[in-house]
Amino acid sequence: MHNLPAFRLKHLTVRILAVFSMLSFLVSSASAEYEGKVRILLLGDSTTEGIIPRLIKPDGPHLAHETAKYLPTMMRAGDPKPPEGFRAIFNGKNLDGWYGLNPHNVAKLVGEEKEANLKAQRAEFSKNWTAENGELVNDGHGPYATTEEEFGDIEFLIEYKTVAKADSGIYLRGTPQVQIWDWNQVFDPKSPTRKPHLGSGGLFNNTPGSAGRDPLMIADKPFGEWNQFRIRQIGARTWVWLNGSLVVDGAVMENFWDRKLPLPDKGPIMLQTHGGEIRWRNIFVRDIGADEAKQILTAADQAKSDLSAALTLHASFDTGLDADFSRGDRTCYVKNGAELHRPEANEDAKLVPEVGRFGGALHFTKKSGFQPAFRDSGVLGYNDGNWSTTVSVWLRLNPDLDLEPGYCDPIQIVGDDGKKGFIFLEFSKDETPRFFRYAIRPLFQIWNPTNVAWADIPFDKRPMVQVERPRFSREAWTHVVFTLENVNNESATRAGRLYLNGELQGAIENWDLTFGWDPSQVLLVLGASYVGHMDDLAVFNRVLSPEEVKQIYSLKNGVRDLHTTAAK
Repeated sequence: MHNLPAFRLKHLTVRILAVFSMLSFLVSSASAEYEGKVRILLLGDSTTEGIIPRLIKPDGPHLAHETAKYLPTMMRAGDPKPPEGFRAIFNGKNLDGWYGLNPHNVAKLVGEEKEANLKAQRAEFSKNWTAENGELVNDGHGPYATTEEEFGDIEFLIEYKTVAKADSGIYLRGTPQVQIWDWNQVFDPKSPTRKPHLGSGGLFNNTPGSAGRDPLMIADKPFGEWNQFRIRQIGARTWVWLNGSLVVDGAVMENFWDRKLPLPDKGPIMLQTHGGEIRWRNIFVRDIGADEAKQILTAADQAKSDLSAALTLHASFDTGLDADFSRGDRTCYVKNGAELHRPEANEDAKLVPEVGRFGGALHFTKKSGFQPAFRDSGVLGYNDGNWSTTVSVWLRLNPDLDLEPGYCDPIQIVGDDGKKGFIFLEFSKDETPRFFRYAIRPLFQIWNPTNVAWADIPFDKRPMVQVERPRFSREAWTHVVFTLENVNNESATRAGRLYLNGELQGAIENWDLTFGWDPSQVLLVLGASYVGHMDDLAVFNRVLSPEEVKQIYSLKNGVRDLHTTAAK
């Protein structure tokens, strides 16, 4: 190595020291934006933005936000590294392969007016979208980021990070959308189909109440953290995983542009902007061939017979009244006149931690009018052709010591009119010890043609199962399951069965189980004059076999084991 002249060596040394002094100042004075923690970064350490030089941050106070904005300029993002079989469709460096398009702005335009609008959106694109350190960033405005390439059957990976009150989504085949919400927003009964509190990932532009419109569970991470979608679409069948949890399970994505037509065979991927900054990264896609698509669809259809696939709702009552998992609406409501409102637990119905059969429990402390309920849509599946379902719940009480006078119903299924049908679990009002019953009352003229009081009908003439010495106590939980089979189907055997702790107690048979409900008005109601504990409520979309009932009774961690399995 040649020796440098002394004056040049001194000059170079001064420059090097100046550079390191500046870098040290930036790190010392920059705010730690990652979860509020001061970070120590060494040579080659990876960050969310890339690789940072060797800089050691000594112990000290949190850093000032103003100079933190300089830190990204010191970082260099590497090339995207897609998983095996995937390819990157965003290069992390510029907007190549993408253009601007809000399809709603041109949906009704034609001819030169449409062409002019399309051209203007392309020109506007780079004003609101930028590539920064491996991230595709939008400022909350402008047209949607749209791929030049069009896609059909795919598996799609993408990560995003957004801010409070933002609203975004992912369009597949140019069609809305896999929804992204600020899930901290409060449910507004005046906008009953808008449910950000249920979380992101649902097919929001599907018809309200249809499969997939609301996510199966909430899986969003807190603001400031990156979320990851894995989306698989074959034809219109769509699966969505959010942060590893299955939130849409093979639901059909409707063609928003014309619901009478199927989803297009191909179309672009579009990243929506809607009022708040959103960042995207690690955008990868994998094409699914015809043979693989057929295998996936066949396996998905076969899996429907499994317990996890039959589960439509699970409410653990560990942290709230809303269900943990649902194939329909996860929201718990109470009825106030004609409106449904989202309630909070109160003195009449308390959430009690660590006293449940599995975790927390819901404790109805007294007889009251506070009756939490879940809407049927996507849950019970009531229909006027052939309805079958199973409901499972755990109860803990001493009926003779805890219940107040009168009938006490832990669970009811109701419609728009009690004379059109009524289903309930019931503790009797007069007997000691109190009887436990499961009743299916079809159209009023079927079960009560002479119009007499329920209490005046002989037991053996009522459409019910009655247990005279039920297995309930304050010290132990009792598992209750009831089924409905082929309701409204004149050509099939119609029945209902009651199980306690996995054992069949009796069946409702040889009855005309014809109902007349309006499907949109059906509710699963909890705690009608009931006093006691309740835990691990679950609904299934078919009649469970005796063996499956025992399987649920034996689940180590309760029904959460089923949807945890489904998420994988």
